[in-house]
Amino acid sequence: MTREERLAALLAQPERAVAASETATAGLLEEVSALDLQHLADGILATTAAGSALREARQQRQLSMRQAGQASGRSAPRIKAIEDTGTDILLGTVVEHAHALGYAARLILTPLDGQGPTIQADLSPTSAQTDWASETVLPAARKKVGLQRG
Repeated sequence: MTREERLAALLAQPERAVAASETATAGLLEEVSALDLQHLADGILATTAAGSALREARQQRQLSMRQAGQASGRSAPRIKAIEDTGTDILLGTVVEHAHALGYAARLILTPLDGQGPTIQADLSPTSAQTDWASETVLPAARKKVGLQRG
């Protein structure tokens, strides 16, 4: 079991269950730093935001989860997991599902310190590149190596 899986299992338990089951979680708390927790939380927030955006896109198209799943080659339960559970989503899954819903996907990197340009990557395989004033636009990745459905 990975550190992330152990942490997720720990966080899923009520506090009293964690205190009562010290043997089940022995060593877990010592292995997790504040930075590890921050990275885990950031990943969950990003995944949740991506899932919410895909749910909104599906609802804008007035598609059921089943219809969206058929469009993207996934089952309705997988669509639900992508949209609702905060399950880690591969970037390729986000791009494929957005495209199946009729949306382009774009990654926007904004400097946290406000220094430097905003960088955009057009992730949709069929979208045309667009120049943006004072922004750097990167071409979409065309090479797919070991593409997995996620």
